[in-house]
Amino acid sequence: MFFDDFINFDDTSEESEGNEQSVYIHIPNSKFIIVKKGKQYRRLYLDNQRTTPAERRARAIEAKRAAAVVRRLNPKPKYTVTIIIGTTEVVCDLELLQRNTDFFCRGTHGMAYGLPACEVSVEAFISIYKWMAKPNQIILPPKLMSVFKAAMYLRIQVLIDQFMDEFSDPYTAREEIGFHMFFGLHKMNLYMPFRKTMRVHKYFLTLIGTEEYIDLWPNALVSLLNSPYICVNSEMEVLIAVIIWLSHDYKSRCSHTDQLMNCVRFDSIPLEAVLQMRQKCAISGMGRLLYFPEIEKYLKFAPSHNNNVRYCNRRIWIYDQLCDYHHDAHCPMRNYITLEQFEHYQQELRKAPVLHWWHRHQLNPYVHNCRHEKCRRLSGPQGRR
Repeated sequence: MFFDDFINFDDTSEESEGNEQSVYIHIPNSKFIIVKKGKQYRRLYLDNQRTTPAERRARAIEAKRAAAVVRRLNPKPKYTVTIIIGTTEVVCDLELLQRNTDFFCRGTHGMAYGLPACEVSVEAFISIYKWMAKPNQIILPPKLMSVFKAAMYLRIQVLIDQFMDEFSDPYTAREEIGFHMFFGLHKMNLYMPFRKTMRVHKYFLTLIGTEEYIDLWPNALVSLLNSPYICVNSEMEVLIAVIIWLSHDYKSRCSHTDQLMNCVRFDSIPLEAVLQMRQKCAISGMGRLLYFPEIEKYLKFAPSHNNNVRYCNRRIWIYDQLCDYHHDAHCPMRNYITLEQFEHYQQELRKAPVLHWWHRHQLNPYVHNCRHEKCRRLSGPQGRR
């Protein structure tokens, strides 16, 4: 296996026989592979890190898929170069690469280029290669920033300019695109103000189930949870979102507990709903955080069910047909949610179409009839259909 973070490999500076193919020579029991190109030799070090059979199979499948995509786009290129990313080798059309970037301008037929996987992932390179062959190629939101990072490394100015046009006015992008731009730019240490990019409304409930949400840094998460525009079924979902983020690595994140719990609007949650969630959750894993003193002290701020729950401090209430526990704004059962129900809802969202979040409906706060089937039966023929 090739070492992922190594290799920016270019033979052209001392090339004597430009049209000769590269020859890979593996020396048994060694830590490197010799690459012979004409009279020149280069050494590719092997990755000494242990990998599981499942990881090796996944890498092999990724390599086969990448090679199949490249062959389909241009089955018989006249001049080729081998692109090496980690353990994956892909034979690409040299003329196509040179038309779009000067990174390969000194390349000749048969050369091998090693690209560091930390800068150019296999998935990002294949997306860029597709875009080179078909400039109208659509890049999915989760891949945006990895493709942008790869384009920066490969100096593909046309693609960089297209990205920068999007970054200049993130409000023109859909919510999930704006979020991925925001998250990726900060991960690359490129500053973008929160208010210009953290525009998450209907996408919030889908976002909670993503890896990006778990990796959000605390100040960004506080900015998100403080927003009155995030769309939820109940304020309990905001509390659960805090618990999910803290439980991922509580030892290192416990110092942010007060800051995050202050974002939850407990005046919109009855105390009985909080007590029921604690009773029904297992005192292990994520549920045990509800019994920690530093979190428990906030739960007592929830008003008793005998008192009126304040609705003036609410978020934007929405309806999602995949949500089994949904109740409308004025239904007395709307805050009674368990961690198990929320996890089931997140599983359904992961199976849903990519743009499912866009079709969530904002509720009319002046309508008092609940659309939940059980509540509708209890309300009789006057219930909303």
